[in-house]
Amino acid sequence: MQPRDSGRVQERLLKHLERQERQQAYQRDRFFRYKLPEIHNKLLQTLLMKKVVETDNPAGVSDALLKGLKKALKSSQFDFDYFIAPLRGLVPRPNPYSLYITQYLLEVMIEDPSVIDIYGTDEDVYSIVNSVFSEINTRFERTEEEINAELAAKTSLVPGSREYDLAAEELTRKKLGEMQKQETS
Repeated sequence: MQPRDSGRVQERLLKHLERQERQQAYQRDRFFRYKLPEIHNKLLQTLLMKKVVETDNPAGVSDALLKGLKKALKSSQFDFDYFIAPLRGLVPRPNPYSLYITQYLLEVMIEDPSVIDIYGTDEDVYSIVNSVFSEINTRFERTEEEINAELAAKTSLVPGSREYDLAAEELTRKKLGEMQKQETS
């Protein structure tokens, strides 16, 4: 019997898992960039209507929330992971952006002068934030599937070609709008 090189198998498996994780992170970032204004509006509305955030200045809360969303968008992977570390074990398989915004609400926005108080446990706040992200993400994924179906129906386009990429970009802009640019600070 010939010994198997388990090191190569493990290395291949690790590369596959890393690639899969990078693809998931890319999809999450893509979703977040396209849907930032919608996430901001819906999240603000939900937090105020469910009385998670008590305020006498909704415009100030809106600005603070938008600042946190943009901070999540432009932070490095290390800063992002470091910021959500206290809540990492809050729920199994959490949405990283939901964790980030939950931590932002509980740590940063609570200190904002326009916020009187934030009510609910960490799990309650995460649940509300994640429900908004999940709802918007479901619609986003459905729209992306529609875009892919439309592109697949066009037999003149070959996946990977420049024409295909241009058509995909045009359809994406038409259906999803413009992507938020990553700001550097």
